[in-house]
Amino acid sequence: MTFKAYMDSIRVKPGSICIVWLGQAGFLLKAPNGKVIAIDPYLTDYVYKLFHKEHGYGFKRMTAPVFRPGDIEIDYLFSSHEHGDHLDVDAVAKLLNNKRTVLFANKESMKIAAEAGVPLDKIKIIRKDMTIDFDEFKLIITTADHGELCRDAMGFIFDFGFVRIYYSGDTAYNKDVLQKAIDVKPEIALLPINGAFGNLNAEEAAKLADDMHSKVCIPHHFWTFPLHKGEKGDPMDAIELFPKFAPDCKLVMLYPGEAYIYGKPEA
Repeated sequence: MTFKAYMDSIRVKPGSICIVWLGQAGFLLKAPNGKVIAIDPYLTDYVYKLFHKEHGYGFKRMTAPVFRPGDIEIDYLFSSHEHGDHLDVDAVAKLLNNKRTVLFANKESMKIAAEAGVPLDKIKIIRKDMTIDFDEFKLIITTADHGELCRDAMGFIFDFGFVRIYYSGDTAYNKDVLQKAIDVKPEIALLPINGAFGNLNAEEAAKLADDMHSKVCIPHHFWTFPLHKGEKGDPMDAIELFPKFAPDCKLVMLYPGEAYIYGKPEA
C-alpha cells in the first residue's frame, strides 16, 4: 500500500484526530473532515546538502522519507522555524503545488523559501503570540527557547475544540518561555527528546508533559541524524523516564509513517 492510499484509508470520526509521525520533527494531522495539516515535514536530504562539507555524515539522513514531496496533497503547511530539518525548501515547492495550500512560517523562513523560488503569495508570515482562526481549528502560536540558534523559533497549539495538540518545535526546558503552553494544558504533546542542539532530552520532555498535565506525549526528533543524539536523547530513555517524571501521561512511541488516533476509534 502506498502512503497516499494509507492516508486515504484512515477515516477520522468527529471528536477524534489522527496524528502521523513523519520521522525527524515532522507530523501530519488529519481532521474529521479529511483536511490534512503538515508540521515541519522533512522529506529530502536537504540538511546533508547544506552541511556535508562542514560535518561530513553528521547530518546525513539515516532513515528513508515516509513519502516524496508531491505524493500526497496537504491543506495546511506550518514551519516552526527556518532550520533545514524544519523548513525543507527542497520539498516545500512541491508541497505547495496546488491552488489552496500556503506556507505559514516566520519572516526568515519566508526569505529562505522565496530565494528558493517559492512565490510570495504562497507564504504567510506568522509570529509568536499570534492566534489564527481556521475553519477546522484555532492556531495559538507560542514561544520556544532555541537559544542563539534561532531567536524566532515558535511552538504551535492546534485547538480543535475537543482536543488541543501542542507542537513545541525545537526548545529547551525553560518554563518561563513555555508558560503559555503550560497554562493551556494541551491534551497531546509532541516533544523532541534528542537532548542535542538545545533541545529537550527525555527527562525534560517528561517533566514538561507533566507540567502541562498532558494525557499523551509523542516524542520525536531522533533517528534521523547521527549528531542528534545527546544525553538522555534516545527513545529508550523516554520509555524508562516517562513513568517516573510523567506518570499520568501516556507515552506513545510511533515508527515513521505510523498513525495514532486520539478520541473515538477509527471507523
